[in-house]
Amino acid sequence: MLAASVSGHVFTSPPPADIVAAITAVGKDNPDGVLVVVFNYTGDRINFGLAVERCRAAGMRVEMHISGDDCALTELEGTAGRRGLCGTHFIFKIVGALTEGGASLEEALSVSRKLGEAIGTIGVAASGCTLPGAASPLFTVPAGVLELGLGVHGESGAATIKAESTQQVVEAMLSHLTKDDSATRLDLQEGDKVAVIVNNLGSFSQLEMSNLTNEVVSQLKCRGVCVERVYQGALMTSLDMKGFHLSVLRLLNPAWLTLLDAPTTAPAWPAPCLLAHDAVGDLSVPDLTLTLTPEDLEPGCRSWDSSQAGRLRSCLEAVVSRMPAHEDTLNTLDTLCGDGDCGSTLMKGITAVSKQLSGLNMTQPHQVLGVLGDVSANAMGGTSGGLYSILFTAASASLVSHECSHRSAWAAALRAGCEAISKYGGAAQGDRTMLDALIPALEVLESTSDDHDLRSLLQAMAAAADEGAKKTAHMKARAGRATYVREENVKGEDAGARSVAHILHALAHY
Repeated sequence: MLAASVSGHVFTSPPPADIVAAITAVGKDNPDGVLVVVFNYTGDRINFGLAVERCRAAGMRVEMHISGDDCALTELEGTAGRRGLCGTHFIFKIVGALTEGGASLEEALSVSRKLGEAIGTIGVAASGCTLPGAASPLFTVPAGVLELGLGVHGESGAATIKAESTQQVVEAMLSHLTKDDSATRLDLQEGDKVAVIVNNLGSFSQLEMSNLTNEVVSQLKCRGVCVERVYQGALMTSLDMKGFHLSVLRLLNPAWLTLLDAPTTAPAWPAPCLLAHDAVGDLSVPDLTLTLTPEDLEPGCRSWDSSQAGRLRSCLEAVVSRMPAHEDTLNTLDTLCGDGDCGSTLMKGITAVSKQLSGLNMTQPHQVLGVLGDVSANAMGGTSGGLYSILFTAASASLVSHECSHRSAWAAALRAGCEAISKYGGAAQGDRTMLDALIPALEVLESTSDDHDLRSLLQAMAAAADEGAKKTAHMKARAGRATYVREENVKGEDAGARSVAHILHALAHY
């Protein structure tokens, strides 16, 4: 199915370095290229996008397909798009077999896109999941209802439905999946041939899964749909969440069924529990040796004097010393629309920076920003780590071509970082993200002359970021994981914006 796969910590995307290692293992000295299939989550898009760009810069042929099969939201405007859910496994299986048979990179990318348009997924759950070591689940479900349209990162659903019989629940799911006025509907027609995945989100028993699968097949047949293959199992879980996903693939091309039947050595790919035709012959999978030869590209930049370098070190030391006090409050802000770890994730990066402070060459500020970018990606991980890594990496690249002692150069660098965050994260000012604190601070920096006192400048930037963070409490989320959570559950300031404000306040106390 896959030549390589990369995973991060629980509910976080992997760091770009790990992704680069996987792509390099498959793509180095491989003229055929590499297709990277990414689940549509902000953190994955950012970290995989950064890794793809690095591999392209190293001369590898790499294409990226962002997979979104979620049918939960009826409107897509002002959201981060369809999430990548269990239906993406159809792409893994079909495109994997296709490339094993000799298809080109361009053909694989084209088929991935066509499959994405033919797949729909909807899920329900009776309870939230519990993070390892946590005392309670991330969300609770009242008696008599089920969460409808949830993802796999522990977030609640887009709506609720009554907890009725299996027949009524499956009927409600299929109705939502094919809802006429939904922007994400699966256009399922009478006479269609389909393949189905019934995915256990973690805590359903085998008996419950079998009953659900039987009901799904029965209702699809009642709709006049020909069910050609059914795959049942725990293909994409959300820890111990008691729920399931239903993924349907319209078999618009007869070859897709043949490719689904192609043998695979992937241990978790289940044998179909409904098989209408004989499987095709063997397609062998070659052995792969995963190795990575890192290349260190270090651009040059004019050095700072000892006074400037000392101020930079003092600023970083102030952040390291002051940010731990905000860990718990940031986690609390993140609890309602995330997995409650914003502060803890940020502290992983702060701790890693503190360990490297003594070895950082403060006379080369672009190198310092580059190190901060690597630390953010590798130590923090997830969406936050990816965003900070993109911010620092883009700022570092901008700073190389400017006179680093000029205020305008730092303004240009921060502007480049904000634009990169917007490009890869899909957010803009006003979307209830870290940009709502970063951009007001940037505007203060851009409007300030070189002769302005540094401490008062940082204080003014911190004040602007603080006001920006406060405004997020009254904004509707239009980017990131919060867009999938019901609006009444998105309360208080955005944790990412408040983090930026805290960091700038710490810098102002260098």
